[in-house]
Amino acid sequence: MVTIASIIKDALNKINNYNLALEQSLNEALRISKKAIIHEAKAPLVGVRGPPGTGKTKIMEGLVNDENVISELLEGGVKFVYIAPTNELTTSGFMRALTPIIKVMMEYTNDVKKVLNAVRIYGSAIPSPYFGNDFADLQAELSRIGIGVDKESLKELLRGITYGGIDNAQFIFTTDYQRVSSRTKEPYKYKFVMFVDEASKSPFYLPFNPISDSELSSLARGNEGGVIHGLVVVGDDRQAIALGPEYQGFGKRLLVLPKIKDVLDELGLDDQFKTLRITFRLPAPTEEPIGNGFYGDVGGLEAFEESKNRLTRVFKNVDVTERLYPCEQLVGGVLGHNQLWRDVNKMLDLALGDLNNPKPIIIANIIKSYRAGEQFEPCRVKLAVYFALALNCVSEGSLGISVIAPYRDLVDAARYYYRRLVSNVGDRISRANVRFLTVQSMLGGEDDIVISMLGKEWSPRDEPTIYFREPENLNVQFSRHRLMLIVIGDVTRLRNKAAETARNMGLNKEDDEDRELLRMSSVEDIVRIRKTLDTMLGLAGITGLSSSRIERLRYEYLGYGAIFRKINCP
Repeated sequence: MVTIASIIKDALNKINNYNLALEQSLNEALRISKKAIIHEAKAPLVGVRGPPGTGKTKIMEGLVNDENVISELLEGGVKFVYIAPTNELTTSGFMRALTPIIKVMMEYTNDVKKVLNAVRIYGSAIPSPYFGNDFADLQAELSRIGIGVDKESLKELLRGITYGGIDNAQFIFTTDYQRVSSRTKEPYKYKFVMFVDEASKSPFYLPFNPISDSELSSLARGNEGGVIHGLVVVGDDRQAIALGPEYQGFGKRLLVLPKIKDVLDELGLDDQFKTLRITFRLPAPTEEPIGNGFYGDVGGLEAFEESKNRLTRVFKNVDVTERLYPCEQLVGGVLGHNQLWRDVNKMLDLALGDLNNPKPIIIANIIKSYRAGEQFEPCRVKLAVYFALALNCVSEGSLGISVIAPYRDLVDAARYYYRRLVSNVGDRISRANVRFLTVQSMLGGEDDIVISMLGKEWSPRDEPTIYFREPENLNVQFSRHRLMLIVIGDVTRLRNKAAETARNMGLNKEDDEDRELLRMSSVEDIVRIRKTLDTMLGLAGITGLSSSRIERLRYEYLGYGAIFRKINCP
C-alpha cells in the first residue's frame, strides 16, 4: 500500500543517484518552460503537446530540479502548483517530483523537515499519511541520514502534507477539482506558477479552479495582473476522448491545450507551443501508424528503441510452439477442436518465431460485423481472450497484458470468458497480469502487450461510428503498448469507410450521415483515420491498393512490422 510516508522514504533513497536525462525535444520544451516561468520569454505561457509515451511529465521534473526556477519561486514568494485530472496522476506527479524537490531545496535550507513542510498533495483519493510499518520505516530512514524526529512531530508533518493549508507550502500537487487557494485566510497574498499535466481533455476553464479563490480575492482588492505568475500546460488534444458533444468536432477548440495554441498563435508566439517527437513507450516500427496518421502534420513520431531489441530481451531462447503446447493441453478440454485457437497460435508463431525479424503488430481482420444496435460481437471477444491466454502461456505470466475496447459490453464479456476458461485449469495459468479495460480507462496508461478490439467500423444512418465521432479513440487504442499490439476487427472496412467518407465530405456530397459527421468532426479527422490504417496495413506489406482491391485481399500478408490475417468467424 502506497502512503505519503512510503513515498518520502523512497524519495530520500533516490537522492544520491537521481539524474534527469532528457532527449532533444524534451530539453527544448523544458528550456522554453523555464524561460516563461522566470519571465525571460515573450509571455509567461507555454503549451506542450506530448504524443503517447513522449515523457511530457518529465518537463515538470526538470522545472522543480532547476535552481533558477526555485530561486524565482522563493525570491518572488510564488507557489508551484502541479494540477492533474485524476488522483492517480496527481499522486504519480508527486512521487516523481519529490526527489528533485528535496535535492534542490536542501541547497537552500539543509533541513529535510523544513522541505517536507513546504510540500502539499490534495485530492479526493490520495494516499493516506501512513499505514502499518510505513511510519516506522520512514523514521528509521530519517535516522539513518542523521535526522532525528520524534514520533508525534513526524505524524503531524505527514498529516500536514495531505491536510494542511497552503500558507507555508511551496510545492502543491492537486487534482483540478480541489480549490487549493481556499486553504488560506488570505488568498489574495499569493501568486502561482501552474503546471497543468495531462490536459488532453480538460475544458479551458477547469485547470484554473484550484486558484480561483485567490484570483477573485485579488480582483476584489484591485490588485492588477492577477495571481498567475506563469502557466505551462502539457497534454495531447489528439488523444481527447469521451468528451461531451460541446467539445467534439470544432468544439475541441474549447479544450485548454488548443485554446493555449490559439492564443499563442494570435500573438505570434508559436515558438512557445512545442510538440514532442520521441516516444519512449512505442517501439519501432509500431509508432508509425499513429505517427503518420495523427501527428504527421506536426513532424510525426520517432521511436526511441526498436521492437526487435525489446522482444529479443523478453523472448530470447523461448520456443513459442513448445510454450503453447502445455497451455493447449490445459484448455483443450474446454476449447476442443477450435479453429480460432489454432489461428491465434499460428499468428503468434509467425510474429515471435524469428526474433531476427519479429512482427510486433498482429492484425486479426475479422470478416464479421456488429449487429445493428449492439455493442457486442462474440468473435472479437473469443479472439481477444485466446490471444491473452496464449501470450500468458508464452510469457509464463511475466508480462502485463491489457485487453481494451471502446465498449463496456465487449470488455465485460472478455473478462468473464477469460476467467471462465482459466478457472477450469486452477492456478496453472495466471490471471492477475491480465487486465480488461475500456479505451477511456486506458487513457494515460500502458502495458507490455495490448490486445485492442475495434468498435463498429460501419455507420448506421442515425449513429456515425465512434471513430468518426471521436477519431482520437483509434489513437489511444494503437498507442498503449510497450512490446506488442494486437488489433482485432475489420481494419479494411474501417479504412475504406474513412476514405469514402472523407472523399464525399471533401466534394460536398453530403448525405444525412456525412452532414452529421461535418457537425461532429472534419475531413481532417477522417483522413487521420485513413492514414493511420494505411500505414498499419503497409507494415504488413499491403500498400498502394484501391478500396476495391483492399476488399479482395489475400488470406495472409507478412511485412517488416506486422502480420495481416483474415479471420473467418464461425
